Parts: sequence; C-alpha cells; structure tokens
Amino acid sequence: MTIIPAAKATDITARFKKTADGIYVEAKRSAIGGVTQVPLYFYGLLLALGWNEIVAVLRNPLYFILLALLGGVGYVTYNLNLWGPMIRMADAATKQAVDIGKERLREFLEEQERTGSTAGAAKKALAGPHKAGEEIELDELKARGSGGSGAREKVELEDI
Repeated sequence: MTIIPAAKATDITARFKKTADGIYVEAKRSAIGGVTQVPLYFYGLLLALGWNEIVAVLRNPLYFILLALLGGVGYVTYNLNLWGPMIRMADAATKQAVDIGKERLREFLEEQERTGSTAGAAKKALAGPHKAGEEIELDELKARGSGGSGAREKVELEDI
C-alpha cells in the first residue's frame, strides 16, 4: 500500500531539509547577534566607587603582600593550565565533606533517638526541680540588675 510515491517523498524530504537548514542558520545568526557586553562606563564607575578599598589594600602591607601572593599563584595556575584540575579537586572535596557531614548528622540523630527524645529532655530541663503549682520566691531586681531591697515576690508555676 503506497500513500505517497517515492519521487514525491524524495522531493518533500529535500524541501524539508532545505527549510530546516535555513531556519537553523537564521536562529544561529540571531543568537550570535544577541550577545551583549558590559558597558565601558561601568568599569569607570566600579573604579570610582571602589577607590577607597583599592587605596586601603595598597597602603596596608599585609593586604598588599596577600594580594601579590594571590596574584602570583593565579598567574602560575593560569600559565600551567591548572584551573580545571583545581576546580575538580575542590568539587570532589566539597562533595566528600557534605557526605561526611550527612553521615555524622545521621549518627547523631540515631543516637538521640536511642537515648530518648530531645523534646522530652528539653521539657525536663526547663521544668527544673520544681513541680507544677509550687511557689517559687524571686528576688526583686533594681534597674542595674543587682539585688534589690530584699523584697520578695511569689510566682506559681503553671503546668508545662
């Protein structure tokens, strides 16, 4: 059963490829033309607004030495093309640190689960040695926080 003859199918395929190629080239050309860059006056604005920080770094010997060391390390790293390996190593170290942190957090939570709930322990710690309904005497404090004239105030604990 033939729906479209072979010659017509070849003609349609060729026209489709030609149209698709034209659309692709046009899309690529418009994407390249859409690339923008930072205006030149922004660099001048950045220099003007950051001038006091630049002067602070240049006048402080410790900052200046640190800047020179970082610049030297960056220069050597760039010339030896080591940015890629350094980024991969930093990424691997970060992933390993996150995995270790998750494992330790998991162990801590399992330990807390075995020894009892932290909410119950916190409630007991807040309640202290006093029972609900018991009166507690509090010293009246002066404005500075030191003990007052010795007057006492009675406070009752409510059920927690």
